Amino acid sequence: MSNEISEKYMISPYLIMFPLYVSIVGVGVLAYQRKLSEHAGYNAWISVILTGISIHLVIWMIYTILASHRDGQEIITLNHTLFGKFWGNIVNSAVVLYFVYGAFVKLKAYMEIVQVWFFPVMNILPLSIIIALLVYYAVSGGFRSVTGISVWATFISLASIFPEVLLSFPFLHPLNLLPLLNHSATDILLSSKSMVIEYLGFETLLLFYPFIKTPAKSQKWAHMIMIFVTFLYLIILILAFMFFSEGQLRHSVWPTIEMISIFEVPLLQRLEYFFVSLWFIKMVAGICIYLWVACRGMKTAFRLGQRHSLIVFLIAIVTLNYFIAGHRNIERVSEWYSTFGLYFIYAYIPFMFVWVLIRKRLARNFEERKPA
Repeated sequence: MSNEISEKYMISPYLIMFPLYVSIVGVGVLAYQRKLSEHAGYNAWISVILTGISIHLVIWMIYTILASHRDGQEIITLNHTLFGKFWGNIVNSAVVLYFVYGAFVKLKAYMEIVQVWFFPVMNILPLSIIIALLVYYAVSGGFRSVTGISVWATFISLASIFPEVLLSFPFLHPLNLLPLLNHSATDILLSSKSMVIEYLGFETLLLFYPFIKTPAKSQKWAHMIMIFVTFLYLIILILAFMFFSEGQLRHSVWPTIEMISIFEVPLLQRLEYFFVSLWFIKMVAGICIYLWVACRGMKTAFRLGQRHSLIVFLIAIVTLNYFIAGHRNIERVSEWYSTFGLYFIYAYIPFMFVWVLIRKRLARNFEERKPA
């Protein structure tokens, strides 16, 4: 199965920071504080660090898996190699559906915010179709096009986050963080489990790896962006802890937006509207990455055209987005995605890592025993 990719379709190693960032950081950053504090209280900042460290280990595993083949195969081809055509296709179908489901969760989470904060009685179907058309346009342009929109989305989202940090200082109460370390290790681990969904997205690397020039040089950039994302989550979490009491945070659905809503700046009476609007391009970029890797998986595994797959996926996502409504249902959908992601990154990837090492060891022993 040939995977020759022209260099004109590839990106420089340092540019992987942008697709990884938009894949990982989504609208969940507006709401994750409450769920984290349910188990570990205001010691949940430890969970952010522990989860971040575990993700670094998984990224190292991914690079080890993908570098084990000289021709730079992505995970779809490796599944065929390791499991055979039949079982490989089953695993590949699950991988593709996982990323399509992730794209749907990103869209649904953003649409819920738009409905609650902007237009409570608006029909979401027209907006969903507009988003689908934008995603189709970007993904049809190829991986370099998707990377380009990811660059813009990264800078725009960061430009909206830093003012929040500065404007929140007069309202912070550092004593909220005390006492330190008053929760058990079990509480910290349960909180870490809740944090996993906020790190999901880096596994898109499994499919766009062959589109990186000299992929081995990109590993340091992958770890660097993960350090930055961990630091970003940590800062926003601590700000929320110092802004809200535990009782207040327990009843807050979107703590980050509620923090922004009290800030007053010239010309902008409702700063949270501006903030959520800026995150529109960030949401679109995240969906583009997920659907690009899903379509790439379909092309590699089943020889289906990427544009045909993209149209089917977009229709499915828009349809699901229309029929699934209500905060409870959306939370349930997100919880399922978190569970799938937990098994994907902490079971499937380590399994592939061990399996690749075993095959590599067996191949080496076979070569050593081979008669001259």
